[in-house]
Amino acid sequence: MSDFSLKHKVCVHYTGSFDDGEVFDTTRGRTPLTYIEGNHEVVPGFEMAVLSMKPGETKKVHLEPRDAYGERRMELLYQMPTIEIPNYDDLVVGEMIYLMNETGHQQLARVVKVEDDGMTVFDFNHPMAGCSLNFELELLSREPYNPDDAASQDEGASHA
Repeated sequence: MSDFSLKHKVCVHYTGSFDDGEVFDTTRGRTPLTYIEGNHEVVPGFEMAVLSMKPGETKKVHLEPRDAYGERRMELLYQMPTIEIPNYDDLVVGEMIYLMNETGHQQLARVVKVEDDGMTVFDFNHPMAGCSLNFELELLSREPYNPDDAASQDEGASHA
């Protein structure tokens, strides 16, 4: 069997921060992030930065919103009459809540505005949409990915 693989499983430590220096997430002191390259499991700029790294290498990258969670999109702001919302008095501006969409799936939204006798506004943009992000990266490993190996590991785990 060949060692050639179009995809790789990578393992990386990272610290993510906003431009003001506030850290929003880190794997330092925790389990590193493992993902399959090309499966869209991380934001595009993160994946592109790691693609050019060799195991053991560290790198700092700055991602513009288009390479991270995208720009904020006004069409993802949704408003509805407050009176139509059950228990609307429990809503807190800034709070993240799940709402049911027209196809019956739950979607995460941030409460933007609640007016007792007016409209309530929900924002379905990702909380980091419109933000530039900074990452300190350390690539720990890159191995050929074989989906058959992952399936057999999953089967083994389900029988444990």
